[in-house]
Amino acid sequence: MYKKEIIIMIAILFIGFTANSQTDKRTKVFQMSMFANVGTKTLNFENLEKNNIFLPKTAFNLGAGAYWSYKKILWSSDFYYSQAKLEKSENLAEYNAFTNTFYISYKIIDKYKVTLAPLVGMAMTTNKVSVSETNFAGSILNNDYNSYTLKHHDNAVRVGLNFETRVYMENTIGVVLGYDYSLNKTAEWKVNATDMYSGISDNFSGFFINLTIGGRIPLTKGTHKDTKNSIIVE
Repeated sequence: MYKKEIIIMIAILFIGFTANSQTDKRTKVFQMSMFANVGTKTLNFENLEKNNIFLPKTAFNLGAGAYWSYKKILWSSDFYYSQAKLEKSENLAEYNAFTNTFYISYKIIDKYKVTLAPLVGMAMTTNKVSVSETNFAGSILNNDYNSYTLKHHDNAVRVGLNFETRVYMENTIGVVLGYDYSLNKTAEWKVNATDMYSGISDNFSGFFINLTIGGRIPLTKGTHKDTKNSIIVE
């Protein structure tokens, strides 16, 4: 379900980029940007792996988002779907997650088409791990093979850097690099669709990097003189 929503969102974004390239070159005081993001993040399953569960070390991210900028202050919100697989011996492990983030940045560099801004905010993630045997016989619907799914909700403080450059008209490309410090280090994995806890907890603190491709949309213009009508336009 998440994949379809993300693909639709990205398609809308690129339609917006084409229209956005027609904007004028006057100074933008207040603006927003819509972007697609793709990247990777590290995974820490130390305690699950102590129970002989082999799991991937990194996951692939795909999503979209937007930020709003006023002078040097930048507010951002995005979401992304993460996925990873690892097949080892007779077991298949799959990781899926959905992350929502909110953060604020301050532009320490904002000139020559380049923006660099430290960021701080929150990341909220729902993690799922599914483990199953790969060498079973018979019908899947009628076979009692070893399979289970664990679920974990995590909230984290996010710190990092947001780098962006304007590449054509108002279209942009950038990189968001950061670290999520988990606030739920002792939260246990829960057996999915039940009220049962596994007795195992993992620390989901870790690094991430996302490439962003987007377009800026001016919401207000800088003050300038309109010589034709002899008025000041804001």
